[in-house]
Order: sequence, then C-alpha cells, then structure tokens
Amino acid sequence: MTIDEIYRLVQAFASKDQRGFITPSEFNLMAQQAELELYNERLQVVMEGSQAKKIAGYYKKGLTPAVAEQDILPFLYKSDISLTTGEGAIRSNYICQLYLDNTAVDIVTVKNVGQIQRSSLAKPSTDYPVALLARNSSDMIKISVFPDTISKVSCYHYVYASKPTWNYVTIAGKPVYDPSNSRAFEISGRCHGELVIKILGYLGVSIREADLVNYAQAKEVEQDKV
Repeated sequence: MTIDEIYRLVQAFASKDQRGFITPSEFNLMAQQAELELYNERLQVVMEGSQAKKIAGYYKKGLTPAVAEQDILPFLYKSDISLTTGEGAIRSNYICQLYLDNTAVDIVTVKNVGQIQRSSLAKPSTDYPVALLARNSSDMIKISVFPDTISKVSCYHYVYASKPTWNYVTIAGKPVYDPSNSRAFEISGRCHGELVIKILGYLGVSIREADLVNYAQAKEVEQDKV
C-alpha cells in the first residue's frame, strides 16, 4: 500500500469508530512511531534469532529471523569506515558484518580480545583481522580493528533514518495528498497491515487483521466498478 492508502484506511476506520478526523501532522507522528516499533521488533529478532527460540514458539505470526531480515532489508546499508590507528565509528542500530577487502572481520568480545592478541596461533593479521565493537552514543558504534595498521573496512549495518510523511496541498480548505512531497514507508509491504493496526491502536481503535483485509478487499472491488 502507498502511504496515501494507509492514511485513508486509518481515516476510514477512525471515522467508523467516531474518533473524528485525524490531521496530517497527527498521522505523520503516529506513522513514524508505528514503523519504528515494527523495525525495532524485527531488528531484535535478527539480532537474537535462534533455532531454539523458533522451536519454543518464540516467534509470532511467522516472524522468523529470515522473514524479519527481509522486512527490514531497506534499512541495511553498506558503508566504508576509515580508521585511525585501527579505530573509527559509524552510525548504526546494529552491525551485522565487517569486511577487509573480501575477508570477513571476526567481531570479538572484550573478554577474549586480549587472549586473541596474545595468542601465537590466532594473533590478528590482515589475513585474520578481528574487531571490537562498543556503543559510543545512542546511534553511534565505535569500532576497534586489530591489527591497528588496517586503515579501512567495509561494514554492513542497519540504521533507522526513515520519516514516512503524508504531505498535502490545501484545496478548498481541505488537505489533498501531494505525492511529490510525501515519503513512503520503507519497511516491507508485508508489514503495512500491522502499521494500520498499530496506528489505529494509538487512537484507541481496536481491529483484527481479518477485518482490515476484508475492508481493503471491499474497497478494491468498489474501485474496480468505477
């Protein structure tokens, strides 16, 4: 669905529940919050995903690590990080892999980085580089790469920088959708039904996914007849 279709669905259900008109600014605030919540939920599954949790029924609605990964694929970036004596930083919610040319950089913990550096067999080198990650601020991760002679690595990382926006022009005193200045949701279209349900939840409107699907299908039939 486009952001306009989601906006109109929210308005329709809110009106049906006698919640009144939702202003564009109210919708945009709720839209951003809803997408961020769904993004964080899926990122958590990607970060902590395991077969044991799947077997135990931990994942709801088929939200396995593989599905979650696909849902937030638009938020996965590749960046080159310049290092000074092996250190650099990157804006990221989660780093999933580092590379030196085509060689994977093993991400290690504070507990074992010292042992690795002292090891005569597994000492870090340009053939077997390792990295230590530490949260620098709310959205920055510090990267320390060993050996510290390495000056650049490539990074695959997730970052949420989206601001879905339903923009408009005013015609006859009413807001009319302006696609040229609007910004779509970046999360997978598979999540759009959940977005609508979440936004309506903020308004105190409770609906089931089946109700949403039936309503959307009925609207499509109406449009086909026009």
